[in-house]
Amino acid sequence: MDVKQMTAPCGLPCWACAYHKDNITDELAQQTAAGIGLAVEEVPCDGCRSERGCSFENALTDCTGCATKNCVEEKELHNCSECNEFPCEYLMPVVDMADRAPHNTKLYNLSRIKLIGIEAWGEEAAMIQQKYFMGKFAYGKDPELL
Repeated sequence: MDVKQMTAPCGLPCWACAYHKDNITDELAQQTAAGIGLAVEEVPCDGCRSERGCSFENALTDCTGCATKNCVEEKELHNCSECNEFPCEYLMPVVDMADRAPHNTKLYNLSRIKLIGIEAWGEEAAMIQQKYFMGKFAYGKDPELL
């Protein structure tokens, strides 16, 4: 897997997304298609940087595309961590679906990418996703001990 190609401009790991073509279930594809008006076969995503782009870019943004992705492309960057305005409002955490969508990990992911590089971050990204969705958190405590 090419970590750089499979990392969205906002820092999300496309390979770990529930909607990625390698991960999506038929049930999730059907539920999503019904909820946002896409055909079931349009829901599985090839990744933000694929030729088709994110399955939801136009369906959920009135065909304007992802503002974060558009900004990164206009600035000719790979991801937001390379920007001199990082972090900015495009990376605000989302409340809607926070328990199911990994968007609140964007700032953390981008900060790690900036600190240790995209390849090293790619090696730890699966563990980050697992802790975010399945782990517990307590201020001042080692998450490994919870």
